This record gives sequence, C-alpha cells and structure tokens, in this order.
Amino acid sequence: MASDIAGESDVERLSAERTALAPLNSAMVQEFGDRYAGRVIEQHPLKMKVRLKGAEPVPSRVVSTAVGSVRVTFEPGAEHSIADLQKIVASNRLRTFFPRAEGIGVNAAEGRIDIGVVDLDVLEAYRARQREVERRMNIRIHFERTAGVRL
Repeated sequence: MASDIAGESDVERLSAERTALAPLNSAMVQEFGDRYAGRVIEQHPLKMKVRLKGAEPVPSRVVSTAVGSVRVTFEPGAEHSIADLQKIVASNRLRTFFPRAEGIGVNAAEGRIDIGVVDLDVLEAYRARQREVERRMNIRIHFERTAGVRL
C-alpha cells in the first residue's frame, strides 16, 4: 500500500513538473524556431536539455518555473529541427515506403520519426527496410507495434 502511495506521489510530481515546464518549452521553441530540435527533461535535479540544429553554441541558463529553478543546457549539432521532421511527415513521402503504417509522427524528445504498425509481419518487413530508408532520407526512424482498433 505504501508503495502505491509513493508511486502516485511520483506520478503527481512528474505531471506537475511537465505542466510547469510546458511554458519553458514553448519559450524555447519560440526563441530558437527552425533550430529547435527537441528537448529532454532530466530528473534529480530537474533539468532540461534542448537540442538544436546547427553548430552554433548557446550558453546554459537557469530559469525560474512554478516547480523551482531549472537548469537549461543546449546541445547543438542536431541534423534536423522539429520543423524539418514535421515537414517530412506532412509530405507523406514515408507512406511510399511504409504504406501500412497506422501512424507516423515526430518524437521531439528523441529527434526522430516514430512509425506505428499493427501487423507483426508488416512490422518486421518495415524494420528490414529501415536503414535503407533512413540513409535515403537522412532521418532517424523508430518502429513500434501498436494495438489495432477492432470494430
């Protein structure tokens, strides 16, 4: 019972942190625009690492939030910004390689495109083509098996 309570407390804390960091993340997206390549939130102590497209360095900073001070570090060198990846997804070019994908979206934390597939055989076939498509389109792809919706 105590572990359930601790688990609920952790979930509530993580939810509060995500809510408190949302405006900070929005500010980073606004400030860096086409350079913004995603972010990773780290715990203990609470930190945000912002990935940026391009080589130009940006100094770290400490920002006050509703959950306290958060150190924000910047990691330049990302190949693509989130905007770049969103354009690739919107172009539907990936559908020519993976027509039976259930969903295709941008994973901002990892700087990649996630593709969901229901059928296990299709998933394995797509994974076999993954490196070729990644090389051809100069992107990172991650496949996940997703649950199908039955009507």
